Amino acid sequence: MTLNEFIIEAREILDQLDIDFVALDSGPDNIGLVSNIFRGLHTLKGSSGFFDLKRLEKVSHACNQP
Repeated sequence: MTLNEFIIEAREILDQLDIDFVALDSGPDNIGLVSNIFRGLHTLKGSSGFFDLKRLEKVSHACNQP
């Protein structure tokens, strides 16, 4: 994965997280939605760690804690 590919993927993940967090307000018991959010954050954490983006990795890790 190149840095450019990471940026594209990260933007897509952040766009989806924005949608999912808004939807979560209407359905906080939606386990599938919560799973999608955690999956997106986990992917973002792993990819940012690969590129040594420490701040983004820390933020996504903190958000991915139950």
